[in-house]
Amino acid sequence: MSKRYEVLERSFINGRLYEPGDTVVLEIDSPGGNLKLATGKAVTPPAPAPAPPPGGDDAAFVAARGAAGKYVIKDAEGNRVGDFAGTKAEAEAEAQRLIQGGDIVPAKEGEGSDDLPDA
Repeated sequence: MSKRYEVLERSFINGRLYEPGDTVVLEIDSPGGNLKLATGKAVTPPAPAPAPPPGGDDAAFVAARGAAGKYVIKDAEGNRVGDFAGTKAEAEAEAQRLIQGGDIVPAKEGEGSDDLPDA
């Protein structure tokens, strides 16, 4: 059964940051020291879940430090993607281009993961 609790100190609960004085509805019987059973206060609705990246979960690309101070692009699983290598700013721009649906530049034969080992 859901109960209302008053937040006593800044707390991260169910993916949202609550400040002292906020009220949260939880289905717990033994709250921690940061909560106390509330009486007659309005409920703070939970924040909506963040939207997934465009194109689904497999569309997450990030700039990651490679070898020799160069940056490469990695996917959500941490695997290197394509043949890109450049500065941090260039890698961030390339990751954003891929997130927006750009094509991955394939590694050329004899190049790619052998040239820049994963960091």
